[in-house]
Amino acid sequence: MDDADGVSMRFKALRLVLAVVLNVVLPATLAWTCVWIASSHKVDGRPHSLVEEPDKYGPVTLRLKLPGTAGEIPEPLLVIGRPGRAALVYIRLLKQARAKVGVEFWGQAAFESSDFGLPAADAVIEVTCWLPGFFPREGDLYWGQLSPRIQAIRRSGYQIAVNGVVRLSGPVSYEQPKHEPFYFGKNPLGGSLVSDRFTGTMISMRQPD
Repeated sequence: MDDADGVSMRFKALRLVLAVVLNVVLPATLAWTCVWIASSHKVDGRPHSLVEEPDKYGPVTLRLKLPGTAGEIPEPLLVIGRPGRAALVYIRLLKQARAKVGVEFWGQAAFESSDFGLPAADAVIEVTCWLPGFFPREGDLYWGQLSPRIQAIRRSGYQIAVNGVVRLSGPVSYEQPKHEPFYFGKNPLGGSLVSDRFTGTMISMRQPD
């Protein structure tokens, strides 16, 4: 074989390798990357739906996209705490673009709203949650000039609003250590009521500075 034949064979081999990379390896890599991104619920740009050591107080507002299905089971929106001592906020998606929201205080009781209408089964909605675990004890500097009465109300009650409308509220006594971990769109703690994940998409979370 002369040099020209050798160069030609090497050129053909290089073309074959490039064809495999462009037509097989690259598409497969891109597909895997897309699946990984889609399956991770990003909250404010974070790749995990967990705030391990939250350093703020106050109500938490979630912006989320509903899945367009009606599983009619309690799906987690926000979980705060640890196994055996947690508050779990959930949504129960019903037929005809309706839903209920609820909260379970592990080991004590669960409360659920009446059903209400949604803009659409796959709408983007905001859910704002007030739970005792989001606030410090009465007298903390966080409260500023707020009256002891308001402090006590925030520490001894719960409230869940959807798109600015309060759908569930009531009194509760449920002590939790401050700055417990938050989980959004998933329930890694277990329990017998709330499922393990939200089937829609968590878009963002915010808590007052």
